[in-house]
Amino acid sequence: MSEPDVQLCVLEIGQETYVVDLKRVEEILPAQVATPVPRAPAFLEGVVKLRGEIVPVVDVRKRLGVVPRSTTTADPRVKRRERMVVCKLGRRRVGFLVDAVTRVLRVARTDLKPAPLTATPGKRPHILGVVGQAGGQLKLMLDLLALVGDDAS
Repeated sequence: MSEPDVQLCVLEIGQETYVVDLKRVEEILPAQVATPVPRAPAFLEGVVKLRGEIVPVVDVRKRLGVVPRSTTTADPRVKRRERMVVCKLGRRRVGFLVDAVTRVLRVARTDLKPAPLTATPGKRPHILGVVGQAGGQLKLMLDLLALVGDDAS
């Protein structure tokens, strides 16, 4: 019996392409203005209210130290493509700001490879693994739990 395919949501963050497991994604919304939270980590944009629930919003670009695409181009269409990807992490929901969500990628489970050594000693890596076929562009799979951790530098 062959292993089932895995569906991945493809995200653009700055000039880089990442993926997250589609099973974690609840919804994808246009970027929203968040209410700032005093003394929160720099990568926490703030909170938004979604259907009666307060949801923290993490700017993945700030978290990864990537320049948002909207600051590197004058094209107004780039700003309109920004998205908030709302994901379920345990019992809580978290919104992740990204430059764009481009597609859903279906890959064989065997195409997922372990993460390269990307962590700073003592910190959890933001990358779970790598996906891609021979000759194609590799995409890094983000660890959403690590992105919301408080170990930001």
